[in-house]
Amino acid sequence: MRGLLVLLLALLCGTARAQQLQLLVFPNPGLFDVAADGTVSGPGAELLAKLGRVSGVPLGIQALPIPRALATASATPGSCAVGLSRTPEREAAFHWAGPLASGALVVYARADETQALNGPLDLRGHGVVVQRESAAANWLREQGIAAQEVNNSVTALRMLQARRVDFWFVNEIAAERVIRAEGGAPLKHQLTLGRVDAYVACHSATPREPVDRLHLAIQKLRRQGELAEFGLR
Repeated sequence: MRGLLVLLLALLCGTARAQQLQLLVFPNPGLFDVAADGTVSGPGAELLAKLGRVSGVPLGIQALPIPRALATASATPGSCAVGLSRTPEREAAFHWAGPLASGALVVYARADETQALNGPLDLRGHGVVVQRESAAANWLREQGIAAQEVNNSVTALRMLQARRVDFWFVNEIAAERVIRAEGGAPLKHQLTLGRVDAYVACHSATPREPVDRLHLAIQKLRRQGELAEFGLR
């Protein structure tokens, strides 16, 4: 019991320096903005910087397309994918911290779309775009609904606006920010389908101590109301 108390105090008070973690984020204008030199900014980056200060864990931040980010987090100890949904097939592959955000899964249409959707199965037979390896993409696969999978939210947005697809299925936290940042033809909510939580997922060979620090820091920020803009209260 005494040993457990000592460990908890170390985690909470930051008495020992934790191993650096490399946080891999998915580019998303208005949330994670990426400059030409690779610098990541925006509300998401500010949250991760705050998380580093509260946890005492040195954090690097790198923006990568979803396939590369997942491949790196799956292959490299000390690497963590940010914003990953927690699924049975992923559970044992990572150490998890969070949730860091929670958003509704939303179907968007163009503002002039006249086709009504009464439920998710009405998506069958329509052109649907979704971000690859996202919770929305996994949901569509489970339902047997075909969709075009793309690497980023900007591509999905532009495909819908250009009438290359009929609907865009996406987490509203990512969608609302990229819509504001990129502009273009107006869109509308067509359907909302539940919520999904997003976590920090670190390679399973990453030491547990810095991941546990991240988890405790996320819980602290949530209690303080600092995750409200990311859907957690």
